Amino acid sequence: MRSEIPGDAINAAEYDSAMSLPHERHTSRAKAHADFVRLAARLKSCPDTKRIQPGSAGSSSQQATRQSGGTLHPCKARKRFAQGLAVGLLFLLPLTGCDPKKPVEADQPVPVRVRTPKHIQHPDSVAASGAVEANVTAQSAFQIAGRVGKVVVEEGQAVGKGQVLAELDATDYRNAYDAAQGQADAAQAVSHKAQEGLRAQELEQARIDFDRWLDEYNRMKFLYEHKSLPANDFKKIEAGYQAAQQRYEMAKQGTRVEDKQAASGQSRAASAQMHEAQKRLGDTKLRAPIAGFVGMRHIDVGDTVGAGIPVISVLDLNPVKVRVAIPEAEIGKVHEGARASVTIPSLDGRQFDGKVETVGVAADPASHTYAVKIAVPNPARLLRAGMVSQAKVFSPSMVNAITVPGSSIVHDPLGVAHVFVYSPTQQRVYAKRVEVGAPLGDEVEILSGLNGDEQVVVAGQQNVREGSPVRIAGGGQ
Repeated sequence: MRSEIPGDAINAAEYDSAMSLPHERHTSRAKAHADFVRLAARLKSCPDTKRIQPGSAGSSSQQATRQSGGTLHPCKARKRFAQGLAVGLLFLLPLTGCDPKKPVEADQPVPVRVRTPKHIQHPDSVAASGAVEANVTAQSAFQIAGRVGKVVVEEGQAVGKGQVLAELDATDYRNAYDAAQGQADAAQAVSHKAQEGLRAQELEQARIDFDRWLDEYNRMKFLYEHKSLPANDFKKIEAGYQAAQQRYEMAKQGTRVEDKQAASGQSRAASAQMHEAQKRLGDTKLRAPIAGFVGMRHIDVGDTVGAGIPVISVLDLNPVKVRVAIPEAEIGKVHEGARASVTIPSLDGRQFDGKVETVGVAADPASHTYAVKIAVPNPARLLRAGMVSQAKVFSPSMVNAITVPGSSIVHDPLGVAHVFVYSPTQQRVYAKRVEVGAPLGDEVEILSGLNGDEQVVVAGQQNVREGSPVRIAGGGQ
């Protein structure tokens, strides 16, 4: 029901709008209504409360007063100020219920849950960060120079050992091989001839030639002895006879040993040159030295490459190696064969079990850390070379620790970790600075700051501050 108010004080529609707020805002609405009625009463007490109609003398007088810059009657000025203030209250009335939550009084206890830290034992460990490496990384390079004629693999492609990765233009190397092969065939034939010696027909021919010269020599000798042949002519016949005799003896003995050795050496040299040319021809094809995955590819068709320059890398990713740097102060806790856990942040924090494979024996001069490699099985190929990792290497010894839920840790604007500790005598909570260690399941280890018998706020800690009164809603006290 609308209260009786002077019609010239406040527009009725504005009042109805303010009074039609939801039920849950009745308290603020009632207060605003009371202020509104008081203002209306003050307006009634003003001597000049008669509504001035447009066009009346009073209206003209007021307009003249405004135009002349004169001063209004004090009662009228107070009346106008009260009208403006009432209208402002009506506009502010809907804002009194904007926040559905009732503000908590400064001394009103906040409901929280508390719990004492857990005391546990866990294996001593060393935490370190590192990166994933391939088990074997083979940097493949052409052993000869040339122009790339074909590339048959892409990055990330799985390849088998011996599979062709790329090829060079082999025209020049094929021609060189053909020439070397011809020379090798010729040298081999000469060597074979030397080893076999003269054929029977050649030996017979040498004998016949010798017999002819022998007969000629005997006849000429008879004539020479009987003074029928000049000595000069006889000497010629004698020289031809002796030459035929030597050829026949050489034919019977066969090829000399030195000639056989020389022919055999020339054959081997020509064969080696042929095999070298054949190898160069084969080297025009770049093959995968191991089975794995293509890591990087630095060539394309038409590129000119030099001998020995890596152009394609092949990675063996099962298992992978995680290389971490262990500080000098903790290297004594790490041993070959120790159990390790590796967390990969890029895989949503997934953990993989591994084992320490090697422990470095020389510290890095700059960081004074030792390189440790952890072997991690990777049958599904989830781990890839270069991934950032966080590793934890466990030792056989056990250590005592206290833990609290990770959600109970709060941070101040500077990022310092705190927990709220409940004081049963004062029924208030106070912030206590802590040093947070590694996560242990759903909880985190507290390295320092707590004794272990405190009652730590584990629920509702976001609603309290230093010295806030609290009410225990659950958990131990």
